[in-house]
Amino acid sequence: MRTFKTNVIIIHGAGPKHYRSLEDGTGDWQAGLPFALGQDFKVTSPQMPSPKNPSYEEWKILLDKNLAKVRGEVLFVGHSLGGSFLLKYLSEETIAAKILGLFLVAVPFNTIKGFEAPANYSKLSSLPNIFLYHSTDDVEVPYAHSLMYQDRLHARLKTYTDCGHFFKRSEFRDIAQDIKQSASDSQLPYSAAQKTL
Repeated sequence: MRTFKTNVIIIHGAGPKHYRSLEDGTGDWQAGLPFALGQDFKVTSPQMPSPKNPSYEEWKILLDKNLAKVRGEVLFVGHSLGGSFLLKYLSEETIAAKILGLFLVAVPFNTIKGFEAPANYSKLSSLPNIFLYHSTDDVEVPYAHSLMYQDRLHARLKTYTDCGHFFKRSEFRDIAQDIKQSASDSQLPYSAAQKTL
């Protein structure tokens, strides 16, 4: 029985096409994640500044502020550009909190200024529980981008055929199950946790 809440921080995507239909950047699955995870988790979804014209530095400042409030363990979830942001942030910054997992949904292998894909993956690939989720019918970010990340991050890739860019998917249950399992594994002795992978 866990005696504390595990932190989950969700970083949403960006871009004008996304925000025409979802002004706050929240898809159904993101809004439903706190309920799917339950009371053992504290879920934070900061509204990142200027989503139609995002700035890495502005997003970094806001995440810095959110992380300053975190006590205990944390898992990160990033959708689309939010995932690109997390990859850059976690490859460059030192995080005081223990990171239990990184969950990346339809993330572009970026060349966008300020959100470029990391040049060095050594710090990232050492993180436990890295998951990628991508759908082959995604017209925003090619599925091949996740294949490139899978190789560099030594991540587990879950492939879908009908989820598009995960803008509106209320039944995206896998991510909640994977987050719960990753948090549960962290409470096991190392050898036991390895057997569950």
